[in-house]
Amino acid sequence: MSAAVRFLRMAFLLPILLLTACSLTGNYNSDAHRQLVMLQALHMQFIDDATADDEKSIRQDNRDYRLQYRAATLFAEDLGDPLRLSNLRSLNTIYQAQYQRREQQQRPFNAAQEKLFGRQAASAYQQAIRGECLRPRSVCYQGNTNVDIQ
Repeated sequence: MSAAVRFLRMAFLLPILLLTACSLTGNYNSDAHRQLVMLQALHMQFIDDATADDEKSIRQDNRDYRLQYRAATLFAEDLGDPLRLSNLRSLNTIYQAQYQRREQQQRPFNAAQEKLFGRQAASAYQQAIRGECLRPRSVCYQGNTNVDIQ
C-alpha cells in the first residue's frame, strides 16, 4: 500500500475517531457541577474541622460527605456517564485517604498537613470542575469554573 493511500485513510479515519470520542462525552450538566462544588465544600470543611480537633463535627462532616457522594454517584449512574463516575471515585479516594489518616493518627492535622491536604483536595476538585465545564453545551466561562448556575 502506498504512502498516499495510507495518508488518505488516516485523513479520513482521524476525524471519525475524533467525532466518536467527542460523542462519548456527555453534555455539561449543571446538577453534576453543583454536586462537585458541594463535595469540594464538604471536603474542605472536613479538613478545617480535622485541624481544629472537633470530633463531633468530623463525624458529621463524614456523614454529610458520604451522603453527597452517594447522591452524586447515583446521579452519574442515572446519566450513564462512566467519566463522571470515574472522577467521583477519584475524588472519593482522596477524601477517604485523608479521613483515614485523621482516624489513624488520632490527633488534629498539623499546619503542614492542613496545607498539603487542602491543596491536594482543591486541585483535584478544580480539575473535576474544569472537566465538567469543558463538556459540550457548558455555561461555564474561562477563568471561573465555579459559576453559580441558576
